[in-house]
Amino acid sequence: MRPTWFAGGAVVVALTGLATGWSVLAAPESATAASTTVTVSSGGDIDRAIAQAKDGDTVFLRPGTYRGPVHVDKPITLSSAQSTIAAPSGGAAVIVTAAGVTIDSVTTTCRAGSADQLGVHVMADHVRIVDSSMLDCANGVVLDRAQDAYLQGDALLGSRSPDRTSAGVWATKADGLTMLGNMFEDDDIGVRVDSTSAPALDSNTFSGVGAGVSLRSVTNAIVNGTLASNGTGPAVTITGSRGAEIATLNRSGGGGGAAAAIEVTGAAGPSSVINVEDSNLSGFATGLAIGPNSLSGPVTVIGTSFAGVTRSAITVSAGSKGAVDAALGDDFGGCGPRAPDHGYDGGGALVTDPDRIVAFQRQNCSTPSATPSSTPPAQNATSSPAVAGSGGSGGGSDGTNVDDGRPGPSIPTAIGSALVTVGVTILLIACALGVLFAIRRSRNAH
Repeated sequence: MRPTWFAGGAVVVALTGLATGWSVLAAPESATAASTTVTVSSGGDIDRAIAQAKDGDTVFLRPGTYRGPVHVDKPITLSSAQSTIAAPSGGAAVIVTAAGVTIDSVTTTCRAGSADQLGVHVMADHVRIVDSSMLDCANGVVLDRAQDAYLQGDALLGSRSPDRTSAGVWATKADGLTMLGNMFEDDDIGVRVDSTSAPALDSNTFSGVGAGVSLRSVTNAIVNGTLASNGTGPAVTITGSRGAEIATLNRSGGGGGAAAAIEVTGAAGPSSVINVEDSNLSGFATGLAIGPNSLSGPVTVIGTSFAGVTRSAITVSAGSKGAVDAALGDDFGGCGPRAPDHGYDGGGALVTDPDRIVAFQRQNCSTPSATPSSTPPAQNATSSPAVAGSGGSGGGSDGTNVDDGRPGPSIPTAIGSALVTVGVTILLIACALGVLFAIRRSRNAH
């Protein structure tokens, strides 16, 4: 942000401290705007400038490099023009302890490979971080019990360390977190959200991270518009959570990772009420992976394409203790034995849990391949009739019928052709006999 100009021909009084590298631009009392801008020159003391500022003021950093940590302990805006704040050893470049702070266009840097340096450490509510960059930090932004934080347009280009898990953003008990249009690269986890209510992550991009979004013990989370590429782990992981909506998850060029697009695990306990909507999971190894002891409620999939997955569209492990419902408009690119790379249950899922089902509310075999493949391996099949399409009756675990997407019994083509030929022949013979009988009666009558 730039220094504020005041209308009405007001004279601006400048108090300049060249020795300390900071200055104050203040408006006269008669001006309509009450805020001022404190400008800090390269190498100046940012903490001193913050102490000089009043609530609502802006501390503006001129181009240059500054030494951290910077302590923001009052509700101000910290802004810059091509400025960098370097993190100290074992600490954060910027530490925020006051509510209502805005960090705008500020770059923080850490030593590449360091396990103990942070970009921005936030310990207060209603903090905004916009159009800023966190470079080479083990953790770019740490939100510690910081409610209603807002991050938009930030670049979190991390640096992995062999000594600890790195994350672009690590939020703990950060209720109301909102993240919009941020970019993540080269971290173990892009965004990790722990014990948080109502986080909303929209239109974020992840490239070359271990896992994109990790939701751990969260409630009512929304992850929308995620774009993932070149990842080594799942795009989204969920554990111990209740209420998670994953919508419009897509893969960009460069591969979707060797793991699942969405993985649900029991690491922090079972999860429930998970919805996957309007996503294109083509290119991921597995679309949706359900692990043991991972569910206490349903997973619903709507309007999602699994057509290009390289292993199976949906996997449900033994002991998952939940069910997946591929409800409406999902595309599995064929189904059952005609698409063995998509599973063997008739709807595109590989089910190893004999007590649970993957239910398909309408047929998913709109474009089966012309030639059926060989019988799938025994370890990929399930013998329980409670699993949809398992080779049994196709009924659900509650006794209801489930459409597994496979066509019903049919008469072989050769036999059908023979029956048609015999039927036509019999009809012609009957017609001939009828004609002969009619001629004989006509002759007898004359």
